Amino acid sequence: MDHRIVSLPAFTVVGLEYVARSPNGVGPLWERFLPREHEVQPLAESGVAYGVCTPMPDGMLRYVAGLPVAEDAAVPEGMVKFTVPAQKYGVFMHRGVVSGIAETFQTIHTRLLPKLGLRVRAGVEFERYDERFIAPDDPSSETDLYIPVE
Repeated sequence: MDHRIVSLPAFTVVGLEYVARSPNGVGPLWERFLPREHEVQPLAESGVAYGVCTPMPDGMLRYVAGLPVAEDAAVPEGMVKFTVPAQKYGVFMHRGVVSGIAETFQTIHTRLLPKLGLRVRAGVEFERYDERFIAPDDPSSETDLYIPVE
């Protein structure tokens, strides 16, 4: 799997949040968010969405399905604002249906990162959806997966 290393500045997303021990509710979260995405304004980048995942100290996961906004953007009712910190990332491309993203993350963590000599750094991981993402069930969809590395 091809990869690249990038250093990104901090950026902010606004969207809906899901907190749980497993990522099983992420699909329904996107189903609730997409009909409301027009409420998120103004966008810092059009045609892009993010799935941001943060491990919490108690073992829970915080996942935000959102859109990139300016730091001072308003937060629609029931949504949250989350700032992804500046970080160095390993970027890997997932090709296929969204239900396979968790498996791709697993493969990256258990096989690819060690093989490449990259160490995971504690922090925020995210999925970046752009024009290459066609639909959740389209096997030709492409999604970039960002993993913090040292």
